[in-house]
Amino acid sequence: MRQAPFRITVTGIALAAACHGAPQLKAPAPHPTDAEVSLQRHHQDSLAAADRATADSVERARQLELAERARGDSVERVRIAADAASREAAEKNAAPQAELETLVHFAVARAVIQADDATALERKVAILNANPTVRLRITGACDERGSERYNMALGRRRAAAVKRYLVSKGIPVARLEEASIGENSPIEPGSTETAWAKNRRAEFVILGGTMPLAVR
Repeated sequence: MRQAPFRITVTGIALAAACHGAPQLKAPAPHPTDAEVSLQRHHQDSLAAADRATADSVERARQLELAERARGDSVERVRIAADAASREAAEKNAAPQAELETLVHFAVARAVIQADDATALERKVAILNANPTVRLRITGACDERGSERYNMALGRRRAAAVKRYLVSKGIPVARLEEASIGENSPIEPGSTETAWAKNRRAEFVILGGTMPLAVR
């Protein structure tokens, strides 16, 4: 009966040693369930899809900006080309009109077409032939020397000389009118040889016809 306390003591010592000296075993990490794995995969897929959608949205915005810029550039190019074409057309239209309205000049007290002026009249003939509905008024003018009556008559002779020349080149007489302003309305004021030479002239005014003028 006296040996029982010893056994208890030994047993207690053994248990104490086991509690304090033996290594503790860790519980294994729990494995995720199929539902948890599926949920995590779905979350990752959602994040990836959101990233792709953001990238696609940025790319679409960039493409739209590039397309808008290209449209703007195209519109600007079209506008520039249209402006250039309009200016070119205006210049082409103005050229024959300016040619028809170009003055011819005469020697002192003469109503004879000079060689240089014949060349200018030939260009007028070409434009009149290309525009058969155009009508012209030819007005003769003089410098200030001579009487008013003399200068009015000389102006008429100068207009008539130009008209005869155009008619001789095939322009119908019905398309041409003639008039005189004598020494009135000088285009160059003053009493110098330069002013007198410029004022001895025939002027041309387009009275009617289809516009703009065609060029042959």
